[in-house]
Amino acid sequence: MNSGNQTDGSWTPFDHTADLGVDITAPTLPELFRVAAVALFDQMIGLEAVVPARAFPVSVTAANREELMVRWLAELLYLHDAQDLLFSRFEMEHVEETSLRGVAWGEPFDAARHQMKTGIKAVTYHQIEVRPDAGGWRGRVIFDV
Repeated sequence: MNSGNQTDGSWTPFDHTADLGVDITAPTLPELFRVAAVALFDQMIGLEAVVPARAFPVSVTAANREELMVRWLAELLYLHDAQDLLFSRFEMEHVEETSLRGVAWGEPFDAARHQMKTGIKAVTYHQIEVRPDAGGWRGRVIFDV
C-alpha cells in the first residue's frame, strides 16, 4: 500500500488489462481527490523526484463526482503533457459534488533529474468510482497506459 506524501488517505494499485488502476481511500471527499492526484504522479514519476517549486491553480466542473474525478486528473495530466510539468504536492481549496478548485505544486520536467516510471496516456471512465464509505470515502480510477 502506498501513501504518497502529505496524506491522510491511501491508494493501492491493481492490475487491469492494458491499463493501470488505483483504489483510493480517504477520510474526506477533498482528501480523496488529493490522494488520487498523488497516486497519478507517484505512478508516473515517483513523488520524491519532484520539487514542489511552483503553484499551478486548477479548477474543473462536472455533472457528478465521478466525472469530476476524471476531469481533475485529466487536467493534471494535460498540464503534464502540454507544459511538461510534474507535480508532487496538491492542495484542495474547494471540492463539492460538481466543482473543484485546487493547487498543484511542481516543476518542469528535467531529463537530468527525472526518470519516468509509467507513461500514462489518459484517465478513463471505466469502473470510475467515488463514493462515501464507512468512516470516509472510497474511489477507483483506471489509467490508460
